[in-house]
Amino acid sequence: MSSIASRRNVASRGEDMSESIQFSGLDEFRAKLMDVSKEYSDTAEKHLNAVGNKLKRKAKDATPVSDRDAVGKRKKLKHMKDMWKSRIVDKGDNDLEYHLRNVSHRFHFVENGHAVKVHGHVVGYYQGQHFFAKTVKEFQSSDEMNKEMEKFMKEVKKKMG
Repeated sequence: MSSIASRRNVASRGEDMSESIQFSGLDEFRAKLMDVSKEYSDTAEKHLNAVGNKLKRKAKDATPVSDRDAVGKRKKLKHMKDMWKSRIVDKGDNDLEYHLRNVSHRFHFVENGHAVKVHGHVVGYYQGQHFFAKTVKEFQSSDEMNKEMEKFMKEVKKKMG
């Protein structure tokens, strides 16, 4: 614990008054604050990764799987479902972001739709399924983020002592 002591010095004639304050235990407090700051960052990243991976699982489950037999025969092609990549990006100033994306070259066609062409002529349009947008919207409306934030706050309080 730090203690504060105050002392008043009065000059012999009573004209000049000055006050000095002495702090003790400031170094220990500063060290504890630095430890909490480091723990906060690590804990925040852990909980962000946990909630992000829940979104990743939901996105993977919502991703349509091709029923064509051609997938995987000619080349070792993966289903879009297996091509989700995530990472945590440090934006500086203790700001972290969870980036989730599908690295399949077909993803944006299935998500947003595309024109169907035969011999260079448009013969139709494939309507996008918007499965990822729906999953994100559903995830944001769920209570998953709040639950993880509560766990995070409890862990930070516990580490602070």
